[in-house]
Parts: sequence; C-alpha cells; structure tokens
Amino acid sequence: MANCLYCQEKAGWFKAVCPQCQAMLNAIQTLGSGFSFRDLLDALMATNAPNEKIEKFLETDIKGQGSIRDLITARMTNELARTVGQPTDTDAHKVKKIREDEKKRPKIPLKPGQPDPMRK
Repeated sequence: MANCLYCQEKAGWFKAVCPQCQAMLNAIQTLGSGFSFRDLLDALMATNAPNEKIEKFLETDIKGQGSIRDLITARMTNELARTVGQPTDTDAHKVKKIREDEKKRPKIPLKPGQPDPMRK
C-alpha cells in the first residue's frame, strides 16, 4: 500500500493521494484563482479533515519548489504588489527561501520597544 504524497498516511492500493487529501485538493480547485487565505481555510475545514492533516497538506513540498502554503503566499503577495502598483515576480521558491532564511536567523531576545538589529 502506498503512502499519500501530502500527509504520508496510507493512501490505498495504486493511489498517490489519500481520500482526505484528495478532498482538500478538490476543494482548492473549486475556489478558482482569486481566493483569500480565509476562503482557502474555510474550504479545507469543510472537508472535515483534522487540523493537523490540513497543516501537513499545506506544508507539503512535493517538487521542492515550495509548499502549497508558499504557492498561495506568493500569489497573494503578487496580487497585493500589483494592486499598489509595485513590480513583482515572487514565486513559491522565493517564499520558501525567505521562510527558511527566517528560521535560520538568530533569535535575539529583545526588550519591549527595542528595535530588531537584524531588520535594518
């Protein structure tokens, strides 16, 4: 039996995606192209998948180009930038790199009101 590409749980014989993750994929496809993150979460919650499974699903990076969450963040960033008249070329890979760089950044304990020295 194969494991699901998204949640790594059992998908079934000759299947790459388990029924719950397939339902979440279908929910995303029905949203179209201009949805908000709130719409996305509402659609995923409507599939009755547990929150932990939704998190795994959104964090899955099948092709190494960025997770589903990174793809959506890139799309929304581009839409916002275009709305305010700024040029943009953000993609999921760039969002993934920013997210990973932020995790590597040293955590400096700051006092209230003290500026972050890493953000100049």
